[in-house]
Amino acid sequence: MELFLLFIDNKGVIMESTTTRKLAQVEDLLKTLGKVNCRSLFGGYSLTIDKAAFGMLVEGEFFLRAGEQSAAYFSQKHSSKLSFTRRGRPIYLNYYRVDNDLWNNPGLLVKLAADSLTCANEDLAQRKQEQRIKDLPNLTLQHEIWLWEVGIKDVDTLKSFGSRASWLKLRANKKNCGVKTLYALEGAIVGLHEAALPAQTRRELYEWFIQQPKPKQLQATSRET
Repeated sequence: MELFLLFIDNKGVIMESTTTRKLAQVEDLLKTLGKVNCRSLFGGYSLTIDKAAFGMLVEGEFFLRAGEQSAAYFSQKHSSKLSFTRRGRPIYLNYYRVDNDLWNNPGLLVKLAADSLTCANEDLAQRKQEQRIKDLPNLTLQHEIWLWEVGIKDVDTLKSFGSRASWLKLRANKKNCGVKTLYALEGAIVGLHEAALPAQTRRELYEWFIQQPKPKQLQATSRET
């Protein structure tokens, strides 16, 4: 009888055993670079070290983000790019599949992973320096203005408050602030489009949302109608 194993990732999402085994391989191989964390993303798992996304796990396959050195290597090898389908069309990401030849050369794989991590950290630092609230996923200039009005004037402040406390501040000022805004704030903070939020996260946010008391103006309107 074949035994199927299920495991839980950092966000509480169930992972299949093949992906778990591959994650264990990556963690062991790259332990000199730091602690590898994962979260669900686009039907796979984003791999990060100190919040810098350097790789992806999809259907048990490991993909490395293209860095300066790794991009040249993968281009020379004609390696497969990571892709997903959107509205019936393939979207290619700047991540390349790690094949058996590279797995069998752990020294080179660690070197390329370090290059990918360096590139990810540089991008992260640049975005943090330049990023405004309106530049986050799901958020617009109007959201930025609304958040400014309630004292949340930069990305770091938004992240320190978190989606729920930020939403409560907005709700106090904007009575029609609904659950979609809550999802948008959470996605902005974790770097995801709201539609890509894990189902468990959306469920927890919705359950919290419905427990919040209605604004007085809305309550009065509902009684009148």
